[in-house]
Amino acid sequence: MNTASTPLSRRSLLRGGLGIGALALGGPALLSACSSGSGTSAAADGTTAIDYQLSWLPTTEHSGSWIASDRGYYREGGLSVNFLNGGPNTSPDTVVMSGKALVGGSNADVVSKAILQGADLTVFATRFQKSPFCILSLADTPIRSPQDMVGKKIGVAAINETAFNLLLRINDIDPSQVDVVPVQFDPSPVANREVDGQMVFVINEPTQLEAKGIATHTFLFADHGYAVFSGVYFAKRKTLEENAEQLAAFLRAERRGWEANIADPRLGADLTVDVFGKDQGFDRVQQLLESQTLPRIMVSPDTDASGLLTLPPALIEQNIRTLRANGLEVNADQLFTTSILDML
Repeated sequence: MNTASTPLSRRSLLRGGLGIGALALGGPALLSACSSGSGTSAAADGTTAIDYQLSWLPTTEHSGSWIASDRGYYREGGLSVNFLNGGPNTSPDTVVMSGKALVGGSNADVVSKAILQGADLTVFATRFQKSPFCILSLADTPIRSPQDMVGKKIGVAAINETAFNLLLRINDIDPSQVDVVPVQFDPSPVANREVDGQMVFVINEPTQLEAKGIATHTFLFADHGYAVFSGVYFAKRKTLEENAEQLAAFLRAERRGWEANIADPRLGADLTVDVFGKDQGFDRVQQLLESQTLPRIMVSPDTDASGLLTLPPALIEQNIRTLRANGLEVNADQLFTTSILDML
């Protein structure tokens, strides 16, 4: 087990204000391309280079992209993909609207806010069918549902309070029935039994504890009425009109990459630690556990029927209801399109 470094969680970086700038990752042909300022450019090898603004740092949550690049799936579709790392100080919707990236990764609520503020963006696929938000507890004292939180101490970081309160409202739980304890962004309060449960990302903090040999239990918000797509792929509406074939080629490669990672989670974990996230100091065991957890929020009967990354109509409607319950008055046609998925 590699214990030389402690994996950094999404929220620990937000807490610490660690800003990671956009980092281009690619081969010589990619680096020699001349940017057109529209998220695409002509690469020296004859492919079309496109810029993809990642939703976060280069962890295993982007495993499908790493595999698509490493195995040449993008290239088979005539593309070279330049990855722009995300981070707490990166706004993917702003990057895409500025023309610095053709495709962006984010969450449905973030794209919704941008659209309601005038951004002409649309979501054309999603990595995660379910939100990664969950309640983490220890396996010997599991919290199995929102109702189980009544009378318990639940750690919630300030940035997550809105989503947590929405979960309570969806499940008809009076906030006064839950003892909310302010926490930071690591799972130690659960490990130390300072709280009974903690709101975290299922692919992150639980795997940190599991990597240390601490058995955990989690329940997903998504299994209790909270429907918000996470890890969505989005672009300008103009891009869907002018670059539809390129977006379809990109999505085909992404799907193949993700299929390969689900079949063998070590692929994405190794590419993260050894190549694409090499300078991040990630723990290999934790990254593998994260990679192994991804199918929990990526695979569903809908993806079995229609393929990974799909946007099921029923889930679209559930997303709209959840977003509106959170004050985001967006409609399905504003936020989503299946036109690219229909080309696959």
